[in-house]
Amino acid sequence: MDSSDQADRISNLPDVLLVLIVSCLSFKECVQTCVLSKRWRSVYLETRNVSFKETDFLSPSVNANPIRNALGRIVFVDYVRRWVARIHDQPIDTFEISISYPKTYLYVIESLIAFAVRKRVKNLVLDFSNPAWRTFHDVNLDELVVEIPESVYDLATLESLKVCACNKFDPANLSNLGKLKTVSFGWMELTDPEPFLTTSRVESLTINDCWGLEFNMIKGNMREVAIINCEFLLNCIFDLPRVDILKYSGDIFPFEFDKMNTIISEVDLDFRVLDNNNDESDDSNAEGGMLCHLLNNLLDDGGRSATTLTVCPFLLKMIPRSEHPHFLRPMETKHLVLKTELHPREFNGIGLLLMNCPKLETLTIDLLPPSPIAVSFLNVNYIYPQK
Repeated sequence: MDSSDQADRISNLPDVLLVLIVSCLSFKECVQTCVLSKRWRSVYLETRNVSFKETDFLSPSVNANPIRNALGRIVFVDYVRRWVARIHDQPIDTFEISISYPKTYLYVIESLIAFAVRKRVKNLVLDFSNPAWRTFHDVNLDELVVEIPESVYDLATLESLKVCACNKFDPANLSNLGKLKTVSFGWMELTDPEPFLTTSRVESLTINDCWGLEFNMIKGNMREVAIINCEFLLNCIFDLPRVDILKYSGDIFPFEFDKMNTIISEVDLDFRVLDNNNDESDDSNAEGGMLCHLLNNLLDDGGRSATTLTVCPFLLKMIPRSEHPHFLRPMETKHLVLKTELHPREFNGIGLLLMNCPKLETLTIDLLPPSPIAVSFLNVNYIYPQK
């Protein structure tokens, strides 16, 4: 067989299979297939997963220049409009629109949301956050101009929904969406999602950089919960009897745990936002006590355990400073992940955790650069021999 024929086997497939293939690619990769041949120019338009992300179309060098950025955004929006205009009868499963400074293009955004609703999409992403934001303190409230139309709240086909940087968003309006399993809220005021969480069938919840959280309980049948850098105004009780993955990142405040799963597969606690690398702090004893109480309350009281426990450098520095009655108690953890900068102040905390994980089987050390926005660049694993 000729080698050129072998190399072009994919192009010899029927269109229906090619559409399935391109639908498995990221949208950016899908668009790039149009340069392969004239045939692919029509195939890529039939992808079932559509994602219009401003950051995929505009390079960092363009964003750095205000004039080039403005021109680039015009080209990006024009491309989106032309792409949607060419779509007719084919179904779409996933639709994403991600654009910052949306005020200029509100009419386009409204038409894109209407397009997604007409297509009865299963997965919808509406993200109008600004890549320059680092925490919710950076959010310019004047930029929150997009309001979710009623048609989205009535979209019964939705299985996953991500909403970021919208105005007057009320998650309670989502309560009637029986197929909705995954939700993510970010970069906006979120006062009371509790009625929605307790009445819906949501299994995965992410709340990222939201503020004004006045509710005092996170309750529901979610299997996965991630709370990332949010502002809680009240103490918070976690009532999650089915939770399997629990992640928290942000400030320390009084956590309490009510009905929780007996065995949680993964717990990830990251308080590194508080780590200013000061050797001493007037509040360090209190912080150490709160962190030990958190671990005891979550992973000791009631016989609960986490198969995998991930902790941050700040926790390692603070827990040795805890005073009675908040000494750390033994845990059932089998896999311990230590995110560490190997700062001398972390060593006592490392020893304390190892001593209180008598059933430990696997130890992972993530070495982090000394930065508040560190990313792990080295994993060291040690597998404990079975006794």
